[in-house]
Amino acid sequence: MTSSASPAAPLHDAWTLRIDDVWRRAPGLAGEQLIAEIDALAAERPSTDARALFERACARDTAGREAEAEGFYRAALESGGLDPYRRTRAVIQLGSTLRWLDRLDESEAMLIGELTHHLQPGNDRPLHDEARAILALTYAAQGRGNEAAGLALAALAPRLSRYNRSMLACAKQLTGEVWDGGPAPTTAAAPVTLTEGDLILRPYRPADLAEFVTAVRESHASIGRWMKWAHAGFSEADGAAWFDACARGWEARTAFEFGIFDRESGAFVGGGGLNSLHAAHPFCNLGYWVRDSRHRQGAASAAVRALSRHAFEVLKMARVEIVVAEGNEPSLAVARRCGAQHEGLLRNRILGVDGQPWDAHMFSLVAPATR
Repeated sequence: MTSSASPAAPLHDAWTLRIDDVWRRAPGLAGEQLIAEIDALAAERPSTDARALFERACARDTAGREAEAEGFYRAALESGGLDPYRRTRAVIQLGSTLRWLDRLDESEAMLIGELTHHLQPGNDRPLHDEARAILALTYAAQGRGNEAAGLALAALAPRLSRYNRSMLACAKQLTGEVWDGGPAPTTAAAPVTLTEGDLILRPYRPADLAEFVTAVRESHASIGRWMKWAHAGFSEADGAAWFDACARGWEARTAFEFGIFDRESGAFVGGGGLNSLHAAHPFCNLGYWVRDSRHRQGAASAAVRALSRHAFEVLKMARVEIVVAEGNEPSLAVARRCGAQHEGLLRNRILGVDGQPWDAHMFSLVAPATR
């Protein structure tokens, strides 16, 4: 098992993992404690770091300190450093904060600006309906009931089993602009199926949940040595949270996680993904794990071949990294078998299951044209 993204750390870096741990405990923390823990982690990054500013804003929003949250949201957005998914989250949450502060015109302008941005050519549209829903609430707070109903109806219309076009037409009669913009761009979360030998790799579906949970429980003793999230008590709620994180990653194009399935029977074999995409340079991390009952059948090697091919041919990566904890001999063998080049043992490269930094081996694959 390599450093694949996990239910605990969808972006798979040590800082994000620790942030996620605070948010998992947030329901049991007092507001001041939540802010203190998030601020302590944010202090490890530069004062202008967009992610740190965003997390500090979220902590204050959650603690009911909306006026303080506003400044952090604005600073995060003005930095230009947020990925599309977090950018839209920041706009939605700031728009909602402004509504609670009774600054309704500002809330409206901010949300309209983001929805308009989504519809510009080449832009992703993460959380588009969520932004429309918050704008509908702002319209309602402004006393513009018809426009609020029209915008909410426009967001609902595509999900109805019938009358989609007529409902959208009615929505447009109630409000002048609904920001429907036609189908969302397919590059952000288009269904993808990769084939390699007797296996297929595809995004997770809700129907996969029960077998996914069974596989994790079956394999917790082997996987759990290297991945903290894989424990004996892994629940359907844990699995559902992971599936949700995977869907968000596809939508935001920050991670592309796949289930690995037997091509003939459809049985679940394991998981793999491409994550930690670098914001400026064309490389990413590749991770994989295989359930115990399918070990030593070539599944991990097949997954590496399929995922690396997708990274180079579709995502246009120039380099794919495979990071393996020192001592994880089965995953080291997979990386070597697939022709990945060993670049060294890196000190304190990953956060181990014991919460301490661990050394890890760095392997890489490069695009054929760059070899």
